Amino acid sequence: MTLKPLITAAEGFPALERLADSARDELFLTFRIFDPRTKLRDPEIRERGLDTWADLLALVARRGVKLRLLVADFDPLFTSTLHRAAWTNASGFADTAQGDVQILCAPHGQEAGWIWKLLMRGKITRMIQRLRDEEPTRLTPVQRTVLKSGPILRPVTIHQKCAVADSERCIIGGLDVDERRYDTLGHELPPEETWHDLSIEVDGDFAAALRAHLADTWNAALNCGAASLADRALPIDVSKRPQSPADLRLVRTFSDPCRGVGRLGPKPRIIEHETVLLREIGKAERHIYIETQFLRHPPIVQALTEAAQRSPELQLVVVLPAAPDRVLFDGHEGWDARHAHRLQVDAVEALQKAYGDRVAVIAPAQPKPAPEGNIAIHGAGPIYVHSKLTLIDDRFGIIGSANLNGRSLRWDTEASVAFRDGDVMRDLRYRLARMWLADHLDGKDPTQAATWTEATEANRGLTPEERIGFVVPFPLERGRKFSRRIPFVPSDIF
Repeated sequence: MTLKPLITAAEGFPALERLADSARDELFLTFRIFDPRTKLRDPEIRERGLDTWADLLALVARRGVKLRLLVADFDPLFTSTLHRAAWTNASGFADTAQGDVQILCAPHGQEAGWIWKLLMRGKITRMIQRLRDEEPTRLTPVQRTVLKSGPILRPVTIHQKCAVADSERCIIGGLDVDERRYDTLGHELPPEETWHDLSIEVDGDFAAALRAHLADTWNAALNCGAASLADRALPIDVSKRPQSPADLRLVRTFSDPCRGVGRLGPKPRIIEHETVLLREIGKAERHIYIETQFLRHPPIVQALTEAAQRSPELQLVVVLPAAPDRVLFDGHEGWDARHAHRLQVDAVEALQKAYGDRVAVIAPAQPKPAPEGNIAIHGAGPIYVHSKLTLIDDRFGIIGSANLNGRSLRWDTEASVAFRDGDVMRDLRYRLARMWLADHLDGKDPTQAATWTEATEANRGLTPEERIGFVVPFPLERGRKFSRRIPFVPSDIF
């Protein structure tokens, strides 16, 4: 059995390319972002004259492999850039891949009710006017429908990132595919191009179980009217549903569209991420290691604080971005960004109170000054953390697409692998600690919060160029000043 974690796109992209190239019968992919212009990185594949993902999938399809690709779609008004990119990307693959090829540009079917449209009518009016001011040829079919028939508000997405070859081999994780996501273990790119992420390569029965989940996602998208951009997309038979082995479990979040005048979110149907994480945190005894883009879900934070009270020796290490990427790199300061960050600040404060010196909360930064005009974290350029990983006591690990926020745990479509291989956990923990801490790790235990705290305190007192590794303290005071709590807004949307 293969169980191989992949750190950053420098490891993840070539592995994903080899997986796609290995398909002989079927290749099934679903990504939140998947750009056909993304450069291939595997040298042997490039030596065959292939340059981009469009080239690779076209070759795979010409070999007679069934290609099923689902690209997530987005709200056409409030996330117009992502929405247009989804249509452009899906169309790009459809234009180049010929054969048994079915491609969906698929939104989640949930739509906000009219009360929410009424509450947001001012902003909706401005967004619609922006569309009217656009060159008409730049609008997607969905945006043209909005101008003709009125707003469509889609607060939920298909967030998972998976690829399955022949129901036998797969890669699952948090990594989407475009040039923005490419980074290396050295994190040497400009801050706005850093992207720390994790995926994992798995084979055997787990791949077949994941394929069945992707088929469920596909069928649900068809039921919600997803656009078919190549051959007419057809439902996939899911009467045979393989089960993953007990020590290698598929973990899902899956919700159903729910209509209603005051409805914003969908009806959660499968909340395995939340259920499994709450149960496993409740069993923690010695150490927990977390990497996540968002730590905002109050039940998870509550479970972590209760674990600290129950197990007085329990150590906790959390690696987070200093702020969301749209705040760090795009300058977003809206009420939604401030409220979302308040949830994260509350979580960090609660964990520090519960664990005391048994917790280390890290926001990684480059060991060089931030470029002029960029946000600086302790004087340095931030490294953006997008990974979704939890390791508990060398007995439970999970890697996938779900963050520790209400959106991932209850609303969006998500998929992860939970595993119990202690050797894989220890090796991954050490590799990540060596990357983040560098020489600060020498002779020390990466499961102990003190190892990380000592390194962050040592780096805090140095100039960025003098620092060792990437670790600095999470900028809590800065977060307090930026964040604001907005009443009556459901936390699950964040």
